Amino acid sequence: MQKTLFTLLLILTLGSVLPAEEGQQDKNRPNVVFILSDDQSWDSFGFMGGKVHTPRLNQMAKDGLYLRNFNVTSTVCSPSRYSFLTGRYAGRCEGQRFMREHPPGDQTQVENIGELETDRWNLAKVLQKNGYYTGFVGKSHVVRHDWIHPRKNNDAAMKVNWSIDADPRDPKINTLMREHHQRWCNEIKKYGFSFVDGVYGANLKELHNKALNVHNLDWTIDKTMKFLDSVDDKPFFLCVSTTLHHGPAPWIDKNALQADPRMTGEGFIERGFNVLPTRDDVLKRNREAGFKDRAAYALWLDDGVGAIIDKIKELGLSEETMIVFSPDHGAYRHGKTTLYDFGMRVPMLCLWPGTIEPGLENNEIIANIDFAPTVMDICGVKPPQDYRFDGMSFKAALNDDPTPLREVLLGELGHARCVKTKDWKYIAIRYPAKIQALIARGHKFNAYKDNAGLDLPYLTRNLHLGHFAAKSNPNYFATDQLYDLNSDPDEVHNIAYKHPEVVEMLKQKLAKELRQFAGRPFGEFTE
Repeated sequence: MQKTLFTLLLILTLGSVLPAEEGQQDKNRPNVVFILSDDQSWDSFGFMGGKVHTPRLNQMAKDGLYLRNFNVTSTVCSPSRYSFLTGRYAGRCEGQRFMREHPPGDQTQVENIGELETDRWNLAKVLQKNGYYTGFVGKSHVVRHDWIHPRKNNDAAMKVNWSIDADPRDPKINTLMREHHQRWCNEIKKYGFSFVDGVYGANLKELHNKALNVHNLDWTIDKTMKFLDSVDDKPFFLCVSTTLHHGPAPWIDKNALQADPRMTGEGFIERGFNVLPTRDDVLKRNREAGFKDRAAYALWLDDGVGAIIDKIKELGLSEETMIVFSPDHGAYRHGKTTLYDFGMRVPMLCLWPGTIEPGLENNEIIANIDFAPTVMDICGVKPPQDYRFDGMSFKAALNDDPTPLREVLLGELGHARCVKTKDWKYIAIRYPAKIQALIARGHKFNAYKDNAGLDLPYLTRNLHLGHFAAKSNPNYFATDQLYDLNSDPDEVHNIAYKHPEVVEMLKQKLAKELRQFAGRPFGEFTE
């Protein structure tokens, strides 16, 4: 009798501390799925007026929160992704490649050399430490830049042992490709991810094989489903980073919808995939909606987003999961590698049934540096004491709080810095002393292909991107630029000479921002 009573008391006592039944989750520890597209401009979203068919993204904007004035603080892949995953400006990076290019005391040239640090906190590391199951699928471009061009590094294990024309169907070649992919997965796990698969170390061309230089969203979504099927009852964070809409140009169908769907980032996979509508069906539905085949790539990505939303619903996790969608920056056709809004300002969509009311919009300045602190905030995770954020949580915006998060946002890209307010943007271009000396001597700087030498260098090292950015923006090289974002949202008319008082006011704000970067000079702003 005493033994029975003891057993009953033990069951009653443990019942109050045991975890929820399998399949249930603590709603105070929600899941987060972050979908990050690549090089995606406004004209590839139907809900932004693009001449494309994107029904799922259009619906996502209606069913959740649309951040209309969301911004990335750097407009190329690596630094933008760094800021999303750390909550820090890319100019604070301490990765090996970045520090080699920019030793302490040097002016930084923020671009595709930023990377997550092994010895510093990031969002995934913190969530993992706090019991979250963390996953990464898709394009990285934020770790091991020394591996991205393996023929130039000293790591024999990561050197590519196949030719640019090698056939991935060859069993020996395919084995090498799978082993190479697995090494990338194992490496990315070190940065706080429990599950890593379907990885591209950088862009498709960095697979160093013509046959693999094609988009394969089916492969990316297949790996995403593999993660979601493995979560059990653990709270999770998943980053899904697509290669769309980066080059090779996905609107040329041989690079995308007409490519062999079995060619993947881990080589040739003969079984193929069955997680998305067929590519012929994508083209068919795109035509039926009244669009040309060149626009079907947008519907393809849209299908991928829809498949993730549907899978979360199928698992019964919609009300416990916030799904976030955002591009890493605008496309090179507009504002990539510049600090103009066509590059900086991108849509962010947040879907969370039962928590975020349908049809919400926010017009305040929010940025990629705010993503990591927001996720930690909604997940009830306290950042470590030595974690430094530049961003702030926009959790209140999820509840339709219109309170501005900030008055001023800093942007950094190459030799340029900017401050943006709701009404104005001021852009300053300042070159390091060595480049200034060359300019003073009349040195001609390298141009793209066989174009004539330049009096001033492009803002970034990438001549291809610099060429198109300069060609698309008439004030690209202007030292001081001021734009009225209300009357001139395309930032065509530099009116710095008309409003010296506004320029001076914004210069002071820029100086205040830049002085936070100890040992990183930028002209007179940090003197």
